[in-house]
Amino acid sequence: MIKSLLKQIWNQRKSNLWIFIEMMLVIVLLWYGIDIIYNYECSAIKPKGFDTENVFDITVVCEPKAMQDSVMMSHSTEYMDQIYKLIGSFSGVESECYYQGCVPYTNDNMFEGYSPHSDSTHVVDCYIRYVNADYFKVFRLKEIDGKIDESLWKSGEYPLPALMSKTLSDSLFRNKGAVGKTCFNPYYLGSDRPYTNYKVMAVLSEHKLNDYSKYEPFIYLPISSNIKFWNHIAIRVNPDAIPSFKEKFLKEMPAKLAIGPFHLYEINSYEDMKEAYDIEEGTVNYLNSTYAMIGFFIFNVFLGMLGTFWFRTRKRRSEIALRMALGSSKKGIFTYYICESMLLLIIAALPALVISLNIMHSDLTINTLIDISFLRFIICFVSAFALIMLMIILGIFFPAYRAMKIKPAEALHED
Repeated sequence: MIKSLLKQIWNQRKSNLWIFIEMMLVIVLLWYGIDIIYNYECSAIKPKGFDTENVFDITVVCEPKAMQDSVMMSHSTEYMDQIYKLIGSFSGVESECYYQGCVPYTNDNMFEGYSPHSDSTHVVDCYIRYVNADYFKVFRLKEIDGKIDESLWKSGEYPLPALMSKTLSDSLFRNKGAVGKTCFNPYYLGSDRPYTNYKVMAVLSEHKLNDYSKYEPFIYLPISSNIKFWNHIAIRVNPDAIPSFKEKFLKEMPAKLAIGPFHLYEINSYEDMKEAYDIEEGTVNYLNSTYAMIGFFIFNVFLGMLGTFWFRTRKRRSEIALRMALGSSKKGIFTYYICESMLLLIIAALPALVISLNIMHSDLTINTLIDISFLRFIICFVSAFALIMLMIILGIFFPAYRAMKIKPAEALHED
């Protein structure tokens, strides 16, 4: 059958040439468009390394004038401790923590560099968060190697315990395993607090700062046992209490949290922070514009391919009638034309594959979030091929179905 189909395609090579060129170009362009979508959406669905669902961020601020009052500020630790306990006791709160450093869905980031004691010249820069032990429960960190021991998570421990993302541990210790190994911060050696010994307690899954970003080297270190007003407070809320939690909190807690010079500044869920951050960074507008352009292109491709094969099949009504007159079944005729078109598509896909591979190897694709890989190429190229295949089937089915309803003698007479 394949030999017969190839012969048929060759006999109609003049009309098939334009279809061949059209399909080849469309496959390449459609692959490129799908590859752009893959770059962003695949990044968005990848886990961040920590769970922000049902988690709220609380910011407490100090009155500027009060900061000049040394007597009042000497009791700031006591005030903040009361505030922290009140927040944790609010109805619906499952657990609470405080931290500083990199704040998700903001541009408030902190960087540091670390070197293994085995090679002081090898410095890896990374993002950092200073957290208390309750942070692990609130953000549900999961170790992939080693074990988090909350009893040892103290800023007074020596060596100071540290948690590293897989990206950082692999870079710092060159994929040789990190748990139990030590490192130091070369930038601290000349400072007033020369911490020179950090011991890796556990390795965490890969981390990123927000949904639309790459995985980055990340480290967690213990924070002071005394909460400060500049620390971010995060709370995990029971799912049943989520619908009206923020409204109730803002109604009941501002007066209670107004202790000493401190007061509640704001409370936001990390979902709201994500939405606001994406809008502020222009991510939403960029993605909407990009997807609208790609969608418009796919729609035009659909109409073009549908029209091409619709007209091509309708033009061959007499051939369909002749095949029916010679005893071919409707199913057999439909299968024949589908196979012929698929074979033509496969032939067109071969040079399209070569062109697409060259585009990928020339680094002309959008790979700002997801690295180029053979798997990524296969997924996007097969998706483009499948979409065009569906368009061709639709373009053949309806005109062929209508042509097969006409009696063979009538169709041949009309021709």
